Amino acid sequence: MKLDKNFFGFYVFAFVLPLPLPLIVSSLAMAVLIINCLILIKRPIRIDGLTIAFLLFFLSDLIALVFSGRSFAENTIINDVKITCAILPLLVYNIGIKTKLKEAQNSILTMFALGVLTYIVYCILFYGYFIHTHPRYTVQIDKYLFWAIENNFPGTYHRTYIGAYIVLSSVFVVNSIFNLRNLKKRLILSFVFLLLLAAIFFLGSKLTMVLFLLLNTLLLLVKYKPLVIPFFVTIAVCFFLIKEWILASMKKSFYDRTVFFEKSVELIRENFLFGVGEKNITGFMVSINGESTPLIPHNVFLKETLSNGLIGLVILLLLFGYILYHATKSNDRIFKYFLILVLPICLIEDFIYLQRGLFLFVFLSVFFVNVNRSRSS
Repeated sequence: MKLDKNFFGFYVFAFVLPLPLPLIVSSLAMAVLIINCLILIKRPIRIDGLTIAFLLFFLSDLIALVFSGRSFAENTIINDVKITCAILPLLVYNIGIKTKLKEAQNSILTMFALGVLTYIVYCILFYGYFIHTHPRYTVQIDKYLFWAIENNFPGTYHRTYIGAYIVLSSVFVVNSIFNLRNLKKRLILSFVFLLLLAAIFFLGSKLTMVLFLLLNTLLLLVKYKPLVIPFFVTIAVCFFLIKEWILASMKKSFYDRTVFFEKSVELIRENFLFGVGEKNITGFMVSINGESTPLIPHNVFLKETLSNGLIGLVILLLLFGYILYHATKSNDRIFKYFLILVLPICLIEDFIYLQRGLFLFVFLSVFFVNVNRSRSS
C-alpha cells in the first residue's frame, strides 16, 4: 500500500474514526482532515449541489426556528456535531488535485479497514484479559460475551456503529481480494475477511449482521458465485452460535422501536409544519414495560421531521436524493454498497445525528461523490 503524502489528513481520519477512543480524538482527526483540505484548496472557490445540501442540513435547526416562532431556548441554533457538514463538502469540492484523490481511494479505505481491525483485535485481547482477571467466569460464546463487551471494555461503542464500520470494511476487502493477482495478498485478505465475519456477530448489531450477509452475497454473486453457498453455511453457523442473544434482544428492540415510532408519528401529525424543536424531543416521555423513558425517534427521517417539521424533512430528502443520484450514475461498487448500508440503518437509528455515524456519512458521501464526479468528467 502506497500512501500519498498530499492526503495525510484523509489517512489519519480514516484510521482514527473506528478506534475505541474518546470522541474528542475523532474530532481532532477531523480537524487534521480539514487542515489537509485547506492546504490543497484552489481558487476561485466554487460551490456545488452537495455543498448546498449539506449546508442546508447544517442550518435546518436554525431555519425551522426562524419560521416557527419558537424561542431560542426551545430550539437548537447551531448543532456542533453538524458543523462538519458546513465545512468539509465545500473544501473537498475545491481540492485542486481530485485526480490524485481518486487514485488514493484504495489506500484511504485500507486505512479505514486497518482502524476497524485494530478495534477488533483490541476486543479480542481485552476479552482474554477480562477472563483472566475474572476467574469465576468461563469463556462463553453467547449472552455473557455480549454483556462483558458492553459493560467492561473501555472505549467500546454502540453495536450499530462498529457494525456499520465492519460491514463497509468487509465489502472493501472482498472486492480487493478479487481485484488482486498476488496469491499471498489474497490469502491475507481472506483471513481478514474471516476475522470481520466473526466480529460482526459478536460486535455488530442485528441489522448490521443482516447487511453483512446481504452486501457480501451481492458482491460474491458478481465476483465468484461458487462461494455463495459456503458463505451462507458459515453465516448460518454464526447465527446458531448466538441465537439466544438474537432471539432475546430482537423482541425488545422491535417493541421499543414500535413505541418510539408511534409516539413520534403522533407528535409529527400535531406539529408537521415546523416540528417541536430538537431540544424538546427528549422532553416527551413514552412508557415501555411500565417505565417512563425519554422519546428517542430511532429514525433519522422521523427525528428531522419531529425536530424541524416539513422544512427539515425536505432538506434531508434533498441531501439523500442528491447523493443517491450520484451513486446510481457511478460505476463505483463500494459507493453504491455504502448507501445500501447507511439507508437501512437510518430507518432504525438516529445514525447521522451522533458523531460516529455523522462523521462516517459526511466523510464518505463527500469523498465518493467528488471522486466519481472527477472520474466522469
